[in-house]
Amino acid sequence: MSSVHTLGVPVRSVNWVRIFPALDAEDRDCLVAVMGQQADSFMVVKVDPVTEETDQVTATVPSAHYPTAMLLSRSGVIYIGAAYAGHLFCYDPGAGRLDNLGAINLPDDTFPCRIDEDAQGMLWIGCYGSAGLTSYDPKTGVFVRYGRMDETDMYCYPMCAPDGTVACDIKMTRPHVVVLDPKTGVHKPVGPVVSKEDGGASALMRASDGSLYIQSSEGSFRLAGFEAVQVGSLPEPEPLPTMSDGAVVDFADRDEQMYRVVGITHPETGETRRLPIKYESAGSELFLVHRGPDDNIYGSSILPLHLFRYVPSSGEMTDLGICSTAAGEAYSMGNLDGKLYICSYPGAKLSVYDPSRPYRFGLEADSNPRDLGRVDEVSYRPRAMVTGPMGRVWIASVPDYGLWGGPLSWFDPGTEQFGTYRDIAGEASCWSLAWLSRQGLLAVGTTINGGSGTRPRVSQGVLFLWDYEREEKVWEGTLDRHISAINALVVGKDSLLYGTALGDGGPVLFAFDSVARAFLYAIPLDGRPLDLGLQNGPDGKIYGFTTASFYEFDPAHRAITSLYEEEGTFQVPGPVMRNNVYFAKKHEVKRLVI
Repeated sequence: MSSVHTLGVPVRSVNWVRIFPALDAEDRDCLVAVMGQQADSFMVVKVDPVTEETDQVTATVPSAHYPTAMLLSRSGVIYIGAAYAGHLFCYDPGAGRLDNLGAINLPDDTFPCRIDEDAQGMLWIGCYGSAGLTSYDPKTGVFVRYGRMDETDMYCYPMCAPDGTVACDIKMTRPHVVVLDPKTGVHKPVGPVVSKEDGGASALMRASDGSLYIQSSEGSFRLAGFEAVQVGSLPEPEPLPTMSDGAVVDFADRDEQMYRVVGITHPETGETRRLPIKYESAGSELFLVHRGPDDNIYGSSILPLHLFRYVPSSGEMTDLGICSTAAGEAYSMGNLDGKLYICSYPGAKLSVYDPSRPYRFGLEADSNPRDLGRVDEVSYRPRAMVTGPMGRVWIASVPDYGLWGGPLSWFDPGTEQFGTYRDIAGEASCWSLAWLSRQGLLAVGTTINGGSGTRPRVSQGVLFLWDYEREEKVWEGTLDRHISAINALVVGKDSLLYGTALGDGGPVLFAFDSVARAFLYAIPLDGRPLDLGLQNGPDGKIYGFTTASFYEFDPAHRAITSLYEEEGTFQVPGPVMRNNVYFAKKHEVKRLVI
């Protein structure tokens, strides 16, 4: 009888980390670190910089994992907006208490982007979802919801101007600023409106003079109510908050994504004191599980990106640490010539790791893992990887925020050159890959999605065949139904191509004859198929994951047999090794014995 076993929690790190200089109940310096985690809600850790003692409190609202917006107010209270709960919290360093102040703008907005404070102490909170703007009065506890600040874009980052207006930095497809007059409720765009697709950029900043400025590809501007006055140069940005003696505080190990050592830098000498801090984290969610070239299990955590290893022969689980300058998660992995290639979000940054050598991450030629850089300037979420064709590493990606058209890209380890086919999928995105080695082709499945912050411009996902030697698309087609994404592909032992697809009519498992260039059949699946969720078994059968089951597919009889069923069990697919099936759910690595 099949059974599921939990193997452990490989990564216990934190995300969306900020640390603030604050004052305790006796007006003494203290430090307040706000940190997210996925296995529990976000936490706040107060640190005594003299005794090094810590006090930890954790939010109790479900789904409040990510403290995506934070503000140290003039009163010394720290306000926190948490995703994906969409709630506002406050932490009083004097009392050491974390309070839930309520929902910001549910159900439209679940992801707070920025919090700012106006001259009267009113808080202004902008969110992702509907680009909504909401105010909160700490004196009365009342929220006022002002609605969408833009009818197209989804991200709103507010800043309060000295004249009482509120400026909203709108992202992602048409970066621009919208100004709201709270007295009248009138809001309208001010300054340049640019297109990211055409190379435009815009950012709102507060300068050391207290005024708000727009830094844009169209020039620099100072905001004056509903006017944008062009300026020749921008002042310095506003300084960071400091401790009572002017010392600046941050995590000294931020670049390593460890967040266990605080650095306190003296304002006059520039010397940094390193302060280890203690806290308990429940665990980091996992995003990818992969069989490495040494037959060990490798995988990635989410925010931050740590590479972990599980050794099936001994049961040893190790958090190896960072493997990329990307801080999100590894979206795809592949093996080539005894090395593990890792491509990560954000930026589709490629790394290479040799398991036979000591672990020492860096950018130098002898680093291991070594960060090789971005595969191109557009790819952002590198969902699939195939290794081997032309000795290269091939990557399918969704593009950057605010863009359409996810490329097919490659890296040649011999020459260390990158290449990309930018518009190969039109305004869709390359999403899944398989190597048809006998025909010298790559099979590429697409998703209708563009980058985050966009809405699809195409309605149908497709499968296409790419001749990598001739650098041309030799065939393109789709199933006889609506398809939003082809999210997994594998070449069977019978040389047919198998895939899973999502669409309005429900998910399917399909077979495709790459010689005849024809879809043969499509079989409905119970449950949503997981991305990258198909693989060959040792018996000539295809094995697959849905959110509710692990199944085998017998191509000879076109029969799907469920080997284990339980809704919500499977989240991240992993390899089949003999009678063991490895996968992940939330922050835990698991094994299904079949």
